[in-house]
Amino acid sequence: MSANEPGKRPFLPDFCEQGNLLRTMVIAQLLVFVLVAATPGDWFERLRSLATMSLFIQWVAIVDIALLCGLQGRLARLDDRLAALAAFGLLQVVTLSFTWIAHAIARAIFLPLGTMELSTLLLENGVISVIVSAIALRYFYVTAQWQRDVEASAEAQVQALQARIRPHFLFNSMNTIASLTRSDPATAEHAVEDLSELFRAALAHKPYVPLAEELELVGSYLRIEGQRLGERLRVEWDRDADADDVEIPALSLQPLVENAVYHGIEQCTAGGRIRIVTRKGDDAVTVTISNPLPASPRPSKGHRIAQDNVRQRLAFAYDEGARMDVQDDDGDYQVTIRIPLARSETT
Repeated sequence: MSANEPGKRPFLPDFCEQGNLLRTMVIAQLLVFVLVAATPGDWFERLRSLATMSLFIQWVAIVDIALLCGLQGRLARLDDRLAALAAFGLLQVVTLSFTWIAHAIARAIFLPLGTMELSTLLLENGVISVIVSAIALRYFYVTAQWQRDVEASAEAQVQALQARIRPHFLFNSMNTIASLTRSDPATAEHAVEDLSELFRAALAHKPYVPLAEELELVGSYLRIEGQRLGERLRVEWDRDADADDVEIPALSLQPLVENAVYHGIEQCTAGGRIRIVTRKGDDAVTVTISNPLPASPRPSKGHRIAQDNVRQRLAFAYDEGARMDVQDDDGDYQVTIRIPLARSETT
């Protein structure tokens, strides 16, 4: 286990999250079923064991989760080895403490559990706790390693996306600027500024940006393409100002708009309109990009590659909270991405 680097994802999950709380309690109850099934005796004895063991293990699980939730900030600052040892020791202390408390209560109210030797109970529960804790921590570590690999892959894709400037787009832009230099110097100057904004964003390597900043980048790109396509490219904006401050993964909209130009507007003889709509709801922000499709589109893999890239980055950044939907309805192509507010506002 290597030491945590600054900004690296800790290997222990966020036990303050309700989903992890529920999953842990379900796993604890499954452990009870396994232990009861392995216990000899008739069905009445097994049902009584199921009730008492469920009560004991669920309380142990709840206290473990509460402590790990409260200490997650401190555990995250430790390297993986120390965090694992601290969590492992904490789980054993809680298990043995509850064993002692349960035995004392059972003796006080004359339950069968109270007739057993405390040392035997401590040994049995301690062994079970050691095995289960070791398996759980190993699972968390392996899962964290997988997530770190996914993160590294996602960052590599972002860097590749940032470095990928279509050669013909660059050449077309430079040719457009060169032609405007003599006929319309002011417009040529604005085109140079827009092109510099694109390069600045490509070299910034910022993981998240406000939605307004990403839309400004989209606007710079569309203005450059507008100089080349002229009246064939029409843009309609329908923005919700309340959504502008929400942070989204950098360069997550520009590739989708680029697809709309290259696979939609450019291939339509009469051109068409790209419509960009943003909306902020109670729990999410949605961005919709729509464009017309040509009657006979040229075959290309670039469309799907860019969409898959954005979809993977959204899944990595927001798990299942974000999604991207694609609709092709009577020649109108529409891509909608959904960004959850709970995660985006804390990125």
